[in-house]
Formats: sequence, structure tokens, C-alpha cells
Amino acid sequence: MLQRLSAIIVVTFIACTFASAQTLKVGVVNAEVILKELPEALAASKTIEEAGLKIRDTLQLMQKDFEGRIEAYRKQEAMMTAEGKRKEEESLNALRTRFLQYQEEKLGNTGEIARMREGLLQPIRLKVNDAIAAVAKEEKINLVLDKVAGLVLYNEEKADITYKVLDRMKRGSN
Repeated sequence: MLQRLSAIIVVTFIACTFASAQTLKVGVVNAEVILKELPEALAASKTIEEAGLKIRDTLQLMQKDFEGRIEAYRKQEAMMTAEGKRKEEESLNALRTRFLQYQEEKLGNTGEIARMREGLLQPIRLKVNDAIAAVAKEEKINLVLDKVAGLVLYNEEKADITYKVLDRMKRGSN
């Protein structure tokens, strides 16, 4: 919420600054629409999704193994020695720790999937930004806002340059 408010204040400040010197022309773009239409973005999303599914499958197998070991332990617990219980509990804790570490390594904020997403999508984002800048210059737009980022409170449809940017991207001329 604070970030959104800060962005609105910045946009208002920019608008007031431009208004005093010249006419401000604002355009909006929906980056999600562009990314859903670009073949390279779709391919990147598919690659990321497939990698995520493999990791989730592995996690499910690990969880099933862990649950099976717990069930077996509970059945045999009454007949085990104190030392046997301690060893089995340590083994179960180690298995649980490996599961959590694997999950964090693969799906965490800095995990394999996050790094893959960033590596695959960063070049696409740069191309999209270049296309946005080119369309904005052609249309003599001073400021372009992203609809999805929540910064647009109102816009006329004629201010939306999403499909012009998408067209430029598909033609390959940024």
C-alpha cells in the first residue's frame, strides 16, 4: 500500500512539473498482455512451469517417503528401545530437514526456479521496455504507466499503447 501511495505521489509530482513547463502526454501499457502474446515469453513460461512440475513431483515423493517412515515408526514405537527411538527420530528429523532444504533450494525466493525465471524473462523485459520507449517516442508520450502495477487510476483507451508495443515486438523492430 505504501509503495502504491509513493508511486502515486511520484506520478503526481512528475505531472505537476510537466504541467508547469509543457503539456504532459501519458500512455498506459498492460505488460501482462504483452508477455502473454510473445512467443519467447510463452516458451520461457512453459520451461519454468515444466521445471517447477518436476520439482513438485520430487517433493511429493519425498513427502510420501517421510509420511511412510513416520507411520512405520508409530507402529513399531512401542516395541523399540529408547536408543532405537532416538535413532529413528533423528533419522526422521534429518529426512524432514532434507525435504525443507530441497524445497528452499528449488522453490525459495532465491531458489532455482526464481533464478531460472529471472534469467529467462530479463532479456524479454528489456526488449519490451525498448519497444515501449520506441512507441512512446513515436507517439510523443512523456510518461508510460503499467496498468497492472496498480498505478493507473483512470485512462482513456486512446492512451493505451499496449497493442502498439505488442505489434512492434512481433515485427521485431524495437
